[in-house]
Amino acid sequence: MTTKLLWATVETPDGVVIPGPHGVSAESELYPGISSMVAFIISGGEVLMTDPGIRTRPEYPSGVLDKVCEILDQRNLRLKYIVQTHWHFDHTGNTQYVKNRYRAEVLCHPKERAILEDPMLATRPDYVESFGGNLEEIAEDLNLEDPSAALIPEDAMRKHWNYPVEVDRTVEDGDVLEVGELKIQVLHTPGHTPGHLSLYNPSSNSLYLVDVMYWPTPIHPHPVGNADEQIESIEKCLALEAEYLFPGHELPRSGKQDTRDYLEDMLIKQLQLERRLLVLLNRHGALTIPELHAETFVIKERYDYGPYSLNCVHSHVRRLAQQQKVVRLRRDDGQVAWEVTEGGRLPRGEAGVIGGYERAMEVPLLKELMTGRG
Repeated sequence: MTTKLLWATVETPDGVVIPGPHGVSAESELYPGISSMVAFIISGGEVLMTDPGIRTRPEYPSGVLDKVCEILDQRNLRLKYIVQTHWHFDHTGNTQYVKNRYRAEVLCHPKERAILEDPMLATRPDYVESFGGNLEEIAEDLNLEDPSAALIPEDAMRKHWNYPVEVDRTVEDGDVLEVGELKIQVLHTPGHTPGHLSLYNPSSNSLYLVDVMYWPTPIHPHPVGNADEQIESIEKCLALEAEYLFPGHELPRSGKQDTRDYLEDMLIKQLQLERRLLVLLNRHGALTIPELHAETFVIKERYDYGPYSLNCVHSHVRRLAQQQKVVRLRRDDGQVAWEVTEGGRLPRGEAGVIGGYERAMEVPLLKELMTGRG
């Protein structure tokens, strides 16, 4: 390997951010350059860091960890906190090394602690059950013959995801972390994972929302992935009217109009997916989740690594079921499918092929988002 990997830095009102690249396919998800965003919130020589990212593979020796250490060492900074926003490997790969080297305190949400300390928990039914899920029911929802297929395979987990983290203490929504003269607010923003955290600095109006913006999300089957919580988290972030926004992947955003537009785009994706599911069920009758997935994520063969987008559909179908707009049933072919109830039935014209965009614009919240709030 002769190509030098590029790790840019962005100076921010609070310090420094290293944007986090991410792949868009099964192969590129494990590409050596993948990492979460790493944010340095600096005040009085102290640092709060979010997710130190993941070092690249041995054959690609230059990784984001080198840049993390360079920033801390060359600026003579004292790393006080590492806020582990969630347990995914691209966010945790470097954490234990950075914790040990700089004697930092690792913080996370209580719902994330167990799986951060033992990521192999994701390969066991206990993890799903701890959030009120039933693995056999999830497998039936997805028409999987083997319930274990709804979990991350153990060999893949050990090879790519297994980065245990020693957590020092937990923090919850509304807690405040002092860094130098700054008071950083902790936000619980679940949906992507149950214990996902974001951070907000009111003094600079900066929002570190991390993977609230990852699409498709939720990436885990319901109830670990929760569409209700994801939508509420986006709305919580929108309400802050942040001047600066730092996602876990992609580039930072600045200016209230740009940050609002970016968040509203994610909210539109969530709401339009749900609308599409209802249209399909009204149009075709009882459909399975794989069938709904095929009609909502058309290029699923490339983008459904995980299988993230299938799980996203599952979470939204379950949200519709909780709203009593769809009902679960078993079709004559033996497969578990979903059918609209009276509460989810659309007027005949709204489920047609012609004029779909115009009809979507008549849905009040979608219309408000798609035409702008002024």
